[in-house]
Amino acid sequence: MESVRSSTATANDIRKILDEIRFGSFALIENYSTVGSDLTLYALLNYTYERSLPVIVEDIFDAFAGYVRHFEAMGLAPPMDHVGVLKVGGIDDIGHVVYKLQFEADPTLYLQKKEKAIAEAMGDDRYAYIVTGFERLFGFQRDVKEVYVIVNHLRKNLGNERRLTISITEGNVIEGFPTNPLPLIEDVATSVIELHDHEDLVRLDLKKSVFNILGGTKKLFVRPADVVGWW
Repeated sequence: MESVRSSTATANDIRKILDEIRFGSFALIENYSTVGSDLTLYALLNYTYERSLPVIVEDIFDAFAGYVRHFEAMGLAPPMDHVGVLKVGGIDDIGHVVYKLQFEADPTLYLQKKEKAIAEAMGDDRYAYIVTGFERLFGFQRDVKEVYVIVNHLRKNLGNERRLTISITEGNVIEGFPTNPLPLIEDVATSVIELHDHEDLVRLDLKKSVFNILGGTKKLFVRPADVVGWW
């Protein structure tokens, strides 16, 4: 473990990674860690605030609300003044809710309504678009055709220069669906990170594209306490 601990990520390493998630791209965060999703969202909220970048969070069935409750339990208070919340289903209104959207099982109808709501909320601003509970969206799809509708929508939005897209998904959950959509989503994503527990650290597996910027590094190790201390 000594070599691992000596190679733990710095705040500068994490900021370099986030700096390389460009507008018009799609970054997929696959969490297999106990606290990976919480740390990711905490870092993103702080990073976007530092850069005065507005955020729209898609809160699918109270996933974002759950993260905020975790923050409160851990004594963390990430900045939220720059964050608008698009509620998709669910009952727990957390943060500045800008739009409530009833979930539609038909993905085409759902995606149309969602894009209209985002356009109304964000106008002509450039913004970060963070999807929480991404796996929950796929849990309602009945066959592979409906999965392809969502994946094609993701592909269509590549190149949207006003939007920086990051989706956080629970890997163990989404892989358990009858039609596992992860290979299709990873194919569309411009960047992919997996988060895994490694004793008392979180291991970041940098799987795709821009995350090779750190001298060809494929893995980074993060101390959860360090992430909290960076902001």
